Amino acid sequence: MKGAHIKATGISHTYRRGATKALDGIDLEIQPGEAIALIGRSGCGKSTLLHILSGLSQASEGTVYVDGALVTGPSPSRVMMFQAPSLYPWMTVEQNVAVGLKFNGRMREAKTRVPEMLELVELGSYAKRNVQDLSGGQQQRVALARSLVLNPQILFLDEPLSALDAFTRHALQRDIRRIAAEMGITLVLVTHDINEAVMMADRALVMKANPGRFSAEVAIPIEGDRAPSSHEFAIAKAALVEAYEGAAGLTMAETAAPDRLTSATDPAPARVRAIK
Repeated sequence: MKGAHIKATGISHTYRRGATKALDGIDLEIQPGEAIALIGRSGCGKSTLLHILSGLSQASEGTVYVDGALVTGPSPSRVMMFQAPSLYPWMTVEQNVAVGLKFNGRMREAKTRVPEMLELVELGSYAKRNVQDLSGGQQQRVALARSLVLNPQILFLDEPLSALDAFTRHALQRDIRRIAAEMGITLVLVTHDINEAVMMADRALVMKANPGRFSAEVAIPIEGDRAPSSHEFAIAKAALVEAYEGAAGLTMAETAAPDRLTSATDPAPARVRAIK
């Protein structure tokens, strides 16, 4: 198994002009190759935590270790995908994918690595196209290939699929999870979308706000393809909705009736653990 082990201890953060802590007393451990979702309402601090874990930001208090090494800044082994693909519009697809290699002095690898990554994200025939000619979903696939070309140990996702249509979003959710599993990459994603968390994560950590902290942990034990229409998906989704409601202090209209989701022949249900 490749991927990296992440351990965060006592993470608290206060912005310079903020009177309230954005994060308070967060402890977190992620195993190599695990896929984790940080889920919660807007303003709960999930993106702040993601940036701290990646090394893009420094916590006011606490420490983050990756494979036993203290995180003090960004690294090519830890790659972030943001909401916008942030491609260079004057470059071709293959030139955009090679940017990371160029910045890290590894352009000698581009001849082989770039075509491999484009095939992996199903854009092999688009190498010479200008990125401005691509759809939003295709541009995010270019951004994904650019992230993967460095062969990272960890891929952080800060809601990069939020602006896409439902069909394209579902396809990318499925493909990112598959690619991360195939490459042995540890995956950490931020989302406020219940379906996305169930589709992509092995475990979801539900956050509450003011200050941001963990409220519950939901295991998502679904083997194989994660079809949203499947009974297993519905069970995991119901467990996560319940945990989300508890953290947010609201009731969601999409909650399914519990008696339709459980029976004596059901697979093991998603496990919910309250965090205090």
